[in-house]
Amino acid sequence: MPGKNITRNNHERNNLTEGPIFSSVLWFTLPFLFFNLLQTLYGTVDTLVIGNCGSSSGVSAVACGSQLLSMFTFLAIGLSAGGTVLVSQCIGAKDDRQAARIVGNLIIDFAVISVVLTILSSVFSPVFLSWLNVPAQAMAEATTYMRICSLGIPLIIGYNIVCALLRAMGDSKSPLIFVAVACGINIAGDVLLTGVLGLGVTGVAIATAAAQGLSFVFSLVFIMRRGMPFAFGKQAIRLDGRTTGNIFRVGIPMGVQSVLINISFMFITAIINAMGLSASAAMGIGDKIVSFTFMPQSAFSASVAVVVAQNFGAGKMNRAYKAVGYAIAVSMAIETLCFLVCVLFPGFMPSLFTDDTEVIEMAGLYMKAYSIDGILTAIAFNLSALLNGCGRTTFNMAQNLIATFLGRIPATWLFSRLANTNLFLVGCAAPASTVWSIIMLLVYIQVSRKKNLLA
Repeated sequence: MPGKNITRNNHERNNLTEGPIFSSVLWFTLPFLFFNLLQTLYGTVDTLVIGNCGSSSGVSAVACGSQLLSMFTFLAIGLSAGGTVLVSQCIGAKDDRQAARIVGNLIIDFAVISVVLTILSSVFSPVFLSWLNVPAQAMAEATTYMRICSLGIPLIIGYNIVCALLRAMGDSKSPLIFVAVACGINIAGDVLLTGVLGLGVTGVAIATAAAQGLSFVFSLVFIMRRGMPFAFGKQAIRLDGRTTGNIFRVGIPMGVQSVLINISFMFITAIINAMGLSASAAMGIGDKIVSFTFMPQSAFSASVAVVVAQNFGAGKMNRAYKAVGYAIAVSMAIETLCFLVCVLFPGFMPSLFTDDTEVIEMAGLYMKAYSIDGILTAIAFNLSALLNGCGRTTFNMAQNLIATFLGRIPATWLFSRLANTNLFLVGCAAPASTVWSIIMLLVYIQVSRKKNLLA
């Protein structure tokens, strides 16, 4: 691979097992935060443009189609996370040969998986959308959006794997460049194809697929030229049953968790869609806005997983625990500010997406409930990241599924059936289920530490 012999000094600067803990976590996290900001903006622009240049049915179509596509993407990313956790651990343990072997297997495994997911998404999109109770007015547009965007699944999976590998090596800055490229292309494409040419949902879908493709090409060229902090060449790209087994041993629980959690949100979407087109559009807008408030803990948890994995490999778990504590404290403080904004100014942000007063009011109620969840997930996400970094992904999957399928979904359905219900009550199912996650995570971590299982 061109440029494969990156200098050892550059590798040491990306070593997260030494130096001041707080500053290491903070500076490693900031690129994650800006990455999430741009990626969320990337998706929000689709809804913003279609909301201002299209209709409520278009907003609903993009929201529902995006949710289904996210499920396929998160499946692959969750599975590949098993490989990136193992790469981080190898870097911490300075086992370069095994790190190269894992990367080689990731390339083969996910080339196959991405093709399969593309075919499934393209062929069966009408069936999948029908499961969401997509309003009849939005079904045709949602199908168009999903089929066009499905063509970009191999590209977005490849792009996310490249970014994950760079982070596993301690580089959280380069992925920020890639998502900035994608965001810029997507915004320009949305404005041109939908805002100027009036292609509606079709224009938004084409812009999204093009942005994903070009960003993947850019990231691939970058990593091929820069190389990796260990020797890697074509000889490493070969299927090894044991290595693939280890990747999936860690990654399958994360992938299954991602899919089932997305399926749970599909259930929730179906429940809210049954409340009418305005509720469906309000949820689509509310989700886009709320996703911004979830960025701090998402960024910290993503960086913490890498920090923990490297320190786990190096046998420095006390350092890992301190990193988790700092991440929880900072992300909770930020989420509290986001909560206050959502409560005090609930209608401001939704009004940027639509002039439908009913949708604005409903979206504001939805945001209030989910901003409470933002504070709680600042704890849950980072505790989960601790377990993921240690390779303890099976319990993470179990507790998430319990909280979601025995908590969030039944509560959402129940609250939606109450007399004079609204999207605030429906949204309150989220923080209620997160409380259960936190309790289960704390108990498991405490028991595991006593048994010396997280060392």
